[in-house]
Amino acid sequence: MSSVLHPVGPEGEGTYWRRRLVAVVVLLVVVALAVLGIRALTRSPEDAAAQGRKIDPSQVASTLTGSPTGSPTGATGTPTGDPTGSPSASPTSTGPVSPCEGAALAVTLTSDATTYGPGKTPKLVLTVRNTSETACSAEIGSATRTFVATDAAGAQVWSTADCQSSTASQVYTLEPGGSRSMSVTWSRMRSTAGCPDGQAAVEPGGYTVTGSWNGTTAAPLAVSLG
Repeated sequence: MSSVLHPVGPEGEGTYWRRRLVAVVVLLVVVALAVLGIRALTRSPEDAAAQGRKIDPSQVASTLTGSPTGSPTGATGTPTGDPTGSPSASPTSTGPVSPCEGAALAVTLTSDATTYGPGKTPKLVLTVRNTSETACSAEIGSATRTFVATDAAGAQVWSTADCQSSTASQVYTLEPGGSRSMSVTWSRMRSTAGCPDGQAAVEPGGYTVTGSWNGTTAAPLAVSLG
């Protein structure tokens, strides 16, 4: 035991102690290397991957302290444009349309032919047209129109007023230049007030047909019945 604590030899005691210290250090280094080698051989792939994914603390700080790149898009945000449901123009009031004055209307009478063969019945059309520059209202229908036929002597042989089966009418708005028409087919039968049964057909020949609307009479129309 004394030789360990007090080395014996030709060299000094300090030299022996230094050699022993170096040997101990070398031994510790060898042991440490051996331990590291063993740990490297026995380390799992998961540990190696985790070690390879080390996070830079500066990146973490930047992520936590950085300001957001966009503003919120929720309901608390300020709108950037006008609402899409807002009307593009204010409503315009049309207001009531005044009745058509007599001077604002033109009444015309036409037929589908001027000459009719035996058994052919004339179709007559009465048209009311707005000739003014403003819209107006007019009552159009069987209650406001009358067709009359007279013979060559001027005697009345037929009138829609004698056998009026309907008095329907309706108020229409006539735009400037607009028109409404009323039509009737003359069966070539005579008629008298009260529309009695047993009326005879008119004789072949020339007849004058007139049409009126609300008291305004159109230009007469000549037809020939064969």
